[in-house]
Amino acid sequence: MEKIINSVKSFNQKIIDLFNKKIIIYLYCLISSFIFLFICTKSSPFYSFNNWVDPNSFFTMGKGMANGLIIYKDLFEQKGPLLYLIHAIAYWISNDTFFGVFIFEVISFSIFLYFVGKIITIYFRKIHILWAIPLISYVILTSHVFIGGDSAEEFCLPLMAISLFNMLNYYKNTYPNKIETKHILIDGIMAGCVLCIKYNLLGFWLGYISILILGLLFNKKIKDAFLTGIYFLGGILITVIPWIIYFLVNNAFLDMFKVYFLVNITAYSNHTSIINRILNAFKDAWFWAKGFKIYVNITIIGYIYIMISKKIIPNVFGKIALTLSIIITIIGAYYGSNHVYYFLILWGFFIIGIILIAEILQKILRKYLNIMIIIAPIYFIIIVALTCHSSHNFSFHNTKKEDLVQYQFAEIILEKPNATLLNYGALDGGFYTVTGIVPNVKYFHEPNIKYENYPEIMDEQNRYIKEKIIDFVVIKVDTKEESYDIPNLYENYNMVKNVYVSDEDSYYMLFKINA
Repeated sequence: MEKIINSVKSFNQKIIDLFNKKIIIYLYCLISSFIFLFICTKSSPFYSFNNWVDPNSFFTMGKGMANGLIIYKDLFEQKGPLLYLIHAIAYWISNDTFFGVFIFEVISFSIFLYFVGKIITIYFRKIHILWAIPLISYVILTSHVFIGGDSAEEFCLPLMAISLFNMLNYYKNTYPNKIETKHILIDGIMAGCVLCIKYNLLGFWLGYISILILGLLFNKKIKDAFLTGIYFLGGILITVIPWIIYFLVNNAFLDMFKVYFLVNITAYSNHTSIINRILNAFKDAWFWAKGFKIYVNITIIGYIYIMISKKIIPNVFGKIALTLSIIITIIGAYYGSNHVYYFLILWGFFIIGIILIAEILQKILRKYLNIMIIIAPIYFIIIVALTCHSSHNFSFHNTKKEDLVQYQFAEIILEKPNATLLNYGALDGGFYTVTGIVPNVKYFHEPNIKYENYPEIMDEQNRYIKEKIIDFVVIKVDTKEESYDIPNLYENYNMVKNVYVSDEDSYYMLFKINA
């Protein structure tokens, strides 16, 4: 019996020693990312198609970029250029599926998980990574804010996790001395990437860096405070300058500034006071948070524990930095508009809940933590099974390509060589993606912008139809009769297919240009 016990202990120790290697931890995160995203994102090969409108609009922009079009100048969409570059590369990998996007999602989320693991190891043994990685994957990817996968928020999560690690590590191990130059430079690069993906998600860095500099000033480290700001801005510039050059060379800098900044600032304005917008941001965030009370309550309790305890963040400036970062992230995410998937960036703070759970397990199990090595495979399988049960996308894997309106229309469109297409009056429904068509018009779809805030979009789409600039027009309407209100449509085009999509309670109608 003693030999068996010693053999088990020896085996456990070998596994623990193996798990202490960085490459093994990253492989664990990579494999976890692949498995959970394979189940949860519609971009994965497990699904016939990702029919969420946002990924398709990103993919169309990336496709245009890959084919020599200049984003913002030749194609209109309001996210950041780095997001479109990701999709341009994904297009080169697979030009009419989301397989390339899936690869980027797996890499991105594995980086997020890896830095979740690094945050855990600031305070606890590495063995906690075994249970934490599957748990946080399950919580984030099965939540209803994940939608179909491939959102701007999803690609910003690892960037925030990297800087969150730097922040917590600094206030635990380095404060009040200056932060390492390489870390603040990396933080600047992370912020610069977010600036080039979706700039209103920069709230975390505004809170973190402002308090970091303030803390150095408070401790009379004026030179260090100045250099910290310089290095942080330098990191941002490393990311931003190539894009400035790209737009200047292509004579599109003003187009970029107008679309990415001015349109986003003005077109979604609800004409209320700043105070009301801030209050509404918290109301909107809480509205979506109520959908998963258990995990949100764990996070809130974890936050209270961190504020009270001196173990996690032992100084007041660190506590203020974390608090302000959370507050500004919420405001930035929901300031001016409200969509369920905006909440995804806030799931990055669930690491606070993970820290609380780890603290509890540390106290309860104490000497028996090594048992996790034995039960980890079973635990992982259980979490994966729960993911299949809980993912709101899982049932979609039964949907075949021929069942989707996108592929039904593509079969007709592709009969015409070099066909052109217009996704009229709605967000990009994926018709450009499945046909491989690069738009020949700037306003290839209609974003969520009211007509009175930016009339040029629909005025131009109506002109395309009037002047018969495109071969095929796809429209989405609640009733067939709505199609009669589109100017010049029936005069210049014939309806060739009409499909009712029950999940959306909408009709999709395909029109072909008159001979």
